[in-house]
Amino acid sequence: MIDLKDIETIIFDLGEVIIDLDSKRVIDQFQKYSDKSAKDIIRLISKSQDLVDYEMGKITDTDFCQVVNELLSTELSQTSFEAIWNSFLGNISLDKLHLMLELKKQFKVLILSNTNPIHQRAFDRRVGELIPSKMMSEIVHEAYYSHELGLRKPDLLIYKKVIDLQNLNPTKTLFFDDRIENIIVAQDCGIQAIQVTYSEQILDQLK
Repeated sequence: MIDLKDIETIIFDLGEVIIDLDSKRVIDQFQKYSDKSAKDIIRLISKSQDLVDYEMGKITDTDFCQVVNELLSTELSQTSFEAIWNSFLGNISLDKLHLMLELKKQFKVLILSNTNPIHQRAFDRRVGELIPSKMMSEIVHEAYYSHELGLRKPDLLIYKKVIDLQNLNPTKTLFFDDRIENIIVAQDCGIQAIQVTYSEQILDQLK
């Protein structure tokens, strides 16, 4: 358990913190339509500047689908592409959603996530199935998504933006993220940042 007596704000990343991710499943789905190897699919998409641009809201859903079709030599329709792209999203634990709702009674609770419109629509639908009439952003006080801010972790500016918008005291702010580069920059801003390394970690440390 983490001592929260001096904490005012808790910020959660989504992927691998609140939402499990399944990279193998999405790659397997793309391989059904592409002659590229799994290794090449991962490299082509993850290293693409277009993915960064998409997560920063610089290109549309349709643009991104077209980019991936070109990268993988596929001819996926928008609907088929979005279904495959959303297969990356794994389980959303109801226990984690309930934990955030409970924490919200005592702390300012925020989300800060690198994501994109297709995934946002998908996880909002999933949250609504678990807690009727709720979207992910309604589980917390405020959700900050990279494609809406036009900024992306680990850019220092995205942390400063959230600190300024919420008038946060960084030393009294706790941040959970799975990627070490995001943790390091958050710590550089004075935030107490903890790397998440397994699915149930926030339940073990905060419940």
